[in-house]
Amino acid sequence: MLNKVKDVLRPVVHKFREIRIKNDSSRAARHYEKLIDDFRSSGKKKINYASYVIYDSTYGMDGVFRKMMEDREHWDPKIVVIPDLSRGIDHAKKTYNRSKEFFVRFYGPDFVIDGWDPENNTFFDHLNEFDIVYYANPYDRFVHKYHKIAYASRRNVLPVYVSYGYDVGKLTTLDRLKGPELNLVWKLFADTTYTYQDYVDYQVVKGKNVVLAGYSKMDGLAKFHPSKNKRKKILITSHHTVSLNILPLSNFMEYYDLLTKLPDLFPELDFVFRPHPLLFTTLINNKVWTSEEVEKYISVLKEKGVEYSTGGDYLGIFAECDAIVNDCGSFTVEWLYTGKPGCFVYNKALKEEQLTTLMKKAINSYTIARSEEDIIKFIKEIADNEIKEDNRIQDWVKENIAINYPDVSSFILQEINILKRGELL
Repeated sequence: MLNKVKDVLRPVVHKFREIRIKNDSSRAARHYEKLIDDFRSSGKKKINYASYVIYDSTYGMDGVFRKMMEDREHWDPKIVVIPDLSRGIDHAKKTYNRSKEFFVRFYGPDFVIDGWDPENNTFFDHLNEFDIVYYANPYDRFVHKYHKIAYASRRNVLPVYVSYGYDVGKLTTLDRLKGPELNLVWKLFADTTYTYQDYVDYQVVKGKNVVLAGYSKMDGLAKFHPSKNKRKKILITSHHTVSLNILPLSNFMEYYDLLTKLPDLFPELDFVFRPHPLLFTTLINNKVWTSEEVEKYISVLKEKGVEYSTGGDYLGIFAECDAIVNDCGSFTVEWLYTGKPGCFVYNKALKEEQLTTLMKKAINSYTIARSEEDIIKFIKEIADNEIKEDNRIQDWVKENIAINYPDVSSFILQEINILKRGELL
């Protein structure tokens, strides 16, 4: 009886939620128009900008930030490091400190601000200091009130969103598009023709705040000119979804032992292992592995000569590696920019209807592996130079994926310039 009542009430609740989001977004849009008018009439010549970031590896505005750093006459950019509170205080402290260290090293201490004091558990509200804030995290439930998009939408600041990764899971994508956060931002920059169409079709505001821009994170790939390695290098990745039925991408628990054997099977090749930043945290939190087992596994890899890669800057690895063996989400699309061969390891539990159109199209550009033998066969073909580039794939990538590449950052910078056109750039 209770389930029947829930089934009846569910569409009613969803309808009221949609009406509320639509009303909030309309109010926010009017508020943003007034803010821009006030800014321009004030005579200000410099825009105060902040990137609110949790993880260094999910930061998508480096190119934009560096252009602002080069033009300090018109931009004053800052990184505000904020914690992920959804996975426990120990995880929050560890990842917060690691992200802060990364950005201080990446940009220098003058450009990095604390959004949290981990020792005293004090949160800082910096919104009065900025005109535009980029949110790398689209989930308000992960963060403190001061760091939520909904909170910013009621303050004197223009919130923007650039995806930290490609939308690959259908249900998770729909949840994001129908949720309040991405319907409340001032501008939202879509990365591909497929994601743009998803916003138009499924977002509550039907794409009214969306601009097709491209994927700014990949701009940095163009600056890398890898050395001609005598030894080929293979990138191995693994997603964190070892216990996520809604999007079962990860094959780590099935193939983790294979990775320790690859250096012996292919002594003529080099291997890089780059797990999703949440993989080992997920294993520990779900009591699949202990922290000691994680450390032991990483030690074995290093003893075997496998390079263990972490941190936010991985485009250099993309440039250096000759192929990828991958079961991740965003990496599946991002690797297509390289034009180099890829093997997508298909989880037996993964159903096609769980994927976005973008992800289904991207996977079609890969060699598919459904077993250990398939993975080994692919790597052997790379070692023997048996896989060649497919120009048809690259034409599709240029038209639908690599929009504005490698100048996406310049495009976005122009779009968020709230000074008069031509005055700033």
